[in-house]
Amino acid sequence: MKLVKALPLILACAVAGNAALASSRVNETTYNEIATKMAAEGYDVRKIEIEDGEIEVYALKDGKRLEIYLNADLSVNRIKTND
Repeated sequence: MKLVKALPLILACAVAGNAALASSRVNETTYNEIATKMAAEGYDVRKIEIEDGEIEVYALKDGKRLEIYLNADLSVNRIKTND
């Protein structure tokens, strides 16, 4: 009987978890646009995701690991070097 009462809560958590995961991903069209733009600028794009409302691009350039933060219009907001 306890499982029946807990089931709605379990389902709600599962749905909320999936929504959170989905929001951290960039859609395929935007991903391709960013990857193409960054490749043209000499970056080797490794990963693109949304975190804290910003698009983050993880890339390599000239042997350095970079985190590139983009604005909503896909312009570069700031670049963080990880090396």
